[in-house]
Amino acid sequence: MKRISVVTLAVLVAVLLALSGVAQSAMWAGAELGGNFIGSTEIKVNSSSFNDIGFSPSVIGGVTIGYDFVNAGFGAYAWPDWMKYFSFAMDLTYNHVEVRNTDKLGYTPNAKIDGYCVAWTFLFMAHYGFFPDSVVPSGRVNPYIGVGPAIVWSGLNMGTGFPRIRAGSLGIGQAGAADIALVVEPGIRWMALPNVSIDTAFRYRYAVPSYEFGNNTTVKVNPLNQFSFLVRANYHF
Repeated sequence: MKRISVVTLAVLVAVLLALSGVAQSAMWAGAELGGNFIGSTEIKVNSSSFNDIGFSPSVIGGVTIGYDFVNAGFGAYAWPDWMKYFSFAMDLTYNHVEVRNTDKLGYTPNAKIDGYCVAWTFLFMAHYGFFPDSVVPSGRVNPYIGVGPAIVWSGLNMGTGFPRIRAGSLGIGQAGAADIALVVEPGIRWMALPNVSIDTAFRYRYAVPSYEFGNNTTVKVNPLNQFSFLVRANYHF
């Protein structure tokens, strides 16, 4: 009984020590969910261009991991004090892509063109904390701005073909592409607990994917502007 009490006390002390310093811990990981919107754009099919092509909104979700340049917590290092205002993060997200007004491309009414986007994003972030206290000395509210590149794997299923371009075609099928994108994300991090934070963010992603189909058809989305509203829950360790 005495041994169990000692072990229990040791565990409690370890947890309390971890919580006392975790508010400025270096590493964090989380999950995110939100809505994704794609701006109307131009789609080029070989030498033909179609303007004001719209897309349906979709859900975006993913996982993230980040590092704060501080000298406490898992992965900490003796960084200069001014580095505490900077972080690095990367995440992996998925969202559906669906062309809304396919009739502008010559499809029959209610025809469907859909696809996907998987993005591996790298963000370099600057932030500043407001409302510090004894529990969270780095600040309860942390506005931030993140900028960086992303690798985007995307695909389109063009369905039953383009009557205006390839009369009598049985369909051009589907194709994928890998592209480099630019990502900008302003947001606010809210420290709900010393080791739990909630991010509310807006993300803009710019890419110009081009798809090569097997029948000498090239489809280019010029550009693919995506706007996401994200809520992210993070655990700091």
